[in-house]
Amino acid sequence: MLLIFTMITAIAFLILGGCLLAKNEKLDDLIKDFPRSKKLSILFMSCGCVWFLYRHVLNLGEADFGNYKSVITIVTLFILISSFIFTKDFLAVRGLSVALLLYSREVLDAAFLQEPLSRLVLVFTAYLLIICALYFGAWPYRMRDLITYLYDKPKRLLVLGYFLLLNSISLFISGVFL
Repeated sequence: MLLIFTMITAIAFLILGGCLLAKNEKLDDLIKDFPRSKKLSILFMSCGCVWFLYRHVLNLGEADFGNYKSVITIVTLFILISSFIFTKDFLAVRGLSVALLLYSREVLDAAFLQEPLSRLVLVFTAYLLIICALYFGAWPYRMRDLITYLYDKPKRLLVLGYFLLLNSISLFISGVFL
């Protein structure tokens, strides 16, 4: 599982870095519209909800509020639906934050007590994702500010794109050779 998560993370960073480095106006418009995208908010929020219910709520034991699975499911679905009604703004950023937190949990669980040194690069990356998810989940408008900041000067976008590509390469190397 550790190698699979390493490769998934590396491919995701490779794609994201490539998108940031590409000189495509449509792609740039999609990135700029991301924080308030209705379609992406539905996608990320729904995926986060399903992931949480499937991986965490359905596997609760009796000692971990397992007797209240149906109540937790109803409350989770109520929060999902009410977030689309009451907090429509920046839901794509919040949904991405939820997905990143759940993904990071899976990565850290897979890396727990594993021997290969490659886990250190992946764990470091997972903790960076957690920090970003917590920050942007708490202040989602900061994602819009970051995107605006990056597109103000093209050099900033290149630096982030190359950083993501470098991180992707380091994940590939650590996953295959270490």
